[in-house]
Amino acid sequence: MRMFRLPVVLLGLGALALAASGVWWWITYGDVIRYDYISAREAGVCLLGDSDICRLARALCRGAHPVSVVAYRAAAFWVGLAILSASLMAPGRGAASSAQKN
Repeated sequence: MRMFRLPVVLLGLGALALAASGVWWWITYGDVIRYDYISAREAGVCLLGDSDICRLARALCRGAHPVSVVAYRAAAFWVGLAILSASLMAPGRGAASSAQKN
C-alpha cells in the first residue's frame, strides 16, 4: 500500500519545488524585467542556468531586494524537475499497477 503513495508524494514534492523555484526566480529577476533592464526572454534563461546576463541582472537589482533574499539558483529548478520526473518513473503507476491490485 505504501509503495503506491510514492508517486503521489514525489509528484507533490516536485510540483512544490518547481513552484517555489518560479517564485524565487521572480523575486530575483522581477524588478529588472519590470524596469526593462533585460527582457523576460533573457531572464527566462536564468531560470535554467547562469550566464553573464544573469549575473548582471542580479547586480542591477541588489538594492530592491530585502536582505534575507538569496539570489536565485538554477539548481532549484533542476532539483524540482528531477523529483517530478522520478514521480513518473516510480513503481505503482499506470495500468500495470492497477492489474496488480486486482
